[in-house]
Amino acid sequence: MKNISGNSLVIKEVNINLVRKVLKEKGQATKQQIAQATGLSTVTVNTVLIKLIQQNEAYEIELSSSIGGRRAHQFRYNSNHALALILFPYENKGEITVHSTVINLSGECVEEGTVIVNTIDLSVLENIIAERLSAYQNIKAMGFGLPGAENEGKMVVSDYKALLGVSITEYFSKKYNKPVIVENDVNAAVIGYSKRSYADDGSTVVYLYFPENYPPGAGISINGKLHKGKRNFAGEVSNIPLGIPWGDAAFYSSFDEVCKAIGNIVISVSSIIDPDLVVMHGNFLTPLHSSSIAEICRNRLPHSVVPEIVISCDFTQDYLKGMIVKTLETLEPNIALTEIKY
Repeated sequence: MKNISGNSLVIKEVNINLVRKVLKEKGQATKQQIAQATGLSTVTVNTVLIKLIQQNEAYEIELSSSIGGRRAHQFRYNSNHALALILFPYENKGEITVHSTVINLSGECVEEGTVIVNTIDLSVLENIIAERLSAYQNIKAMGFGLPGAENEGKMVVSDYKALLGVSITEYFSKKYNKPVIVENDVNAAVIGYSKRSYADDGSTVVYLYFPENYPPGAGISINGKLHKGKRNFAGEVSNIPLGIPWGDAAFYSSFDEVCKAIGNIVISVSSIIDPDLVVMHGNFLTPLHSSSIAEICRNRLPHSVVPEIVISCDFTQDYLKGMIVKTLETLEPNIALTEIKY
């Protein structure tokens, strides 16, 4: 017989989370459907639903159709019970733009907007946050997408000098008393692409991002899990000593040189990580680039280990989807029962 540890309060929270999860996944369900999906009794499900309704996390909707007999009551999760704010800067044609998105618990966009700024520092971010908090007081979490890398809570690599050495997570979580996450732009993109393309099923994916004015970076998902390394430095592929003149306009104007350089990066990461898929994004990339890069890899690697190579045409959507996933994770209860084996 299996023994499960956990006092009554923990078990109660676990039951609430089970019902909450079913309602989110199904959209709407009856007590009987929830009981069947969770393994809980209908009495327990009813108790949980009463609590969720009192907390405005769920509500009762129209009766479900039935052939004969009484129609069953249906319930729906209130995804607008809490909201999250996501901010990320990006550069377009030499201008710095900050994209802000307010999402609900289902990851649906409630409102989004962009603002052009002169620089990125704490005060610029605070001004945008203040506007959003004023309009949506039930924002419960924040996510910041920032190019660079954090170590021990501080930005040690950043495209924005004013953020170097700053503890972004600690600063904003203390200021607003809300959970805050900071994620590297391309790390978020590899999560987002995997979710959008259904490649988060245990595949290993490397996402290579080539921004306009900065060296490239990579996001790495190994067996469906983001790999950031011990000091969050994994993916800084521009440091691989390949002698590539990143940032040189003449370099990008040469099709052959670009393909050779990216091919060398793909060969390097393939020899170490052995990914199923390599995703690339850069405004200069075309299908001809991906074909040439794949051919270079086939000439240098065993055919059986050459990864699939594709171009993502929408980095912003990959980035945003990944930030949505990571930010909403901060609002997911992390309570579970532990099986004790003797």
